[in-house]
Amino acid sequence: MQLQQIKPFQQARAGSVRRQPMRVVCQASTTPAAPGRQFNPLLMGAVEALFRFPPFFNAAAKNARGMIMKRAEAIGLDWGSAMAELKAQDWEARMKEVTNPNIQYPSYYTQPFHAYSQGNLCWEAALEVTMAAKSVHAMVMDPAGKKMDPAGDEALRSSYSARMAESLTQLGHIVDFGAATGLSSLELLRAFPSAERVTGLDLSPHFLAVGKWEQERRVLVFVHGLAEDTGLPAASQDLVSMCLVAHELPQAATKAIMKEAFRILRPGGAMCIMEMNPESAVFQRIFGNPFAYTAFKSTEPWLQEYIALDMPGALREAGFAEVVTRESTPRHKTVVAIKK
Repeated sequence: MQLQQIKPFQQARAGSVRRQPMRVVCQASTTPAAPGRQFNPLLMGAVEALFRFPPFFNAAAKNARGMIMKRAEAIGLDWGSAMAELKAQDWEARMKEVTNPNIQYPSYYTQPFHAYSQGNLCWEAALEVTMAAKSVHAMVMDPAGKKMDPAGDEALRSSYSARMAESLTQLGHIVDFGAATGLSSLELLRAFPSAERVTGLDLSPHFLAVGKWEQERRVLVFVHGLAEDTGLPAASQDLVSMCLVAHELPQAATKAIMKEAFRILRPGGAMCIMEMNPESAVFQRIFGNPFAYTAFKSTEPWLQEYIALDMPGALREAGFAEVVTRESTPRHKTVVAIKK
């Protein structure tokens, strides 16, 4: 297998996506990512201890959510009007249409996420996710993390597609793990328009209900299920995509999901993961600043486990033969793992 050189994120272009149907052709690089600086264990340990104290967590989470709403307004989003329109729907009835009553939620999923006390299992999180994504990702393409761009979320997702397109062509069946309301699934549809089917799988029926309503005019299939145990047939998929999900999981769950992805992929298929890059200069600054790290940690309960994860090693342990890591944005990476 020929090795491709890792390119800087500025050279990634969504327009290079191929459009032939069905077959997967992958190229990979074994070039390791450059090592980052050491993290501050004393700072992280202290913040972890503070977050076990409920009043501190509640205050930090409230502050983090307030910052997200303030930034949304700064880039021209009308948070209040958008929420009023969404809340007018009959969501309980819509949730019944997508809920799998046999699902048993793992303990890692039933705790606070993203400043919501009920995590992803509440309407507030599901209704706000699109606006929150645009707010949180407004600065991702600026290496200094200061310049806000209303199209930052779109740029982030298209950078992931561009990195995938460097290694993948001719996709048939795609499954999107952790699809939420379908933002990442829609990008897969845009990037690979000749794909026969894109299936968005998520564990939150709240997110899926909102996603089905928002995307009901598009060719998307939503499934309520566990990424660790999808129920999909073995060797049935050409691409398994997981966009901004691994940092929300304990390591054991991430590794189980990688094994499930390997099972359902056809030979020659790929698992692609887009994630935060803890070794980037942007995140190194956050991890070294007690105020920035505290605000960040308030929304991410499994952050330390993600930071400690050897993602390429875990993918190889799951059975993948070739793994390539590329920079997507100044603070994100794309990992492509190929099943031989």
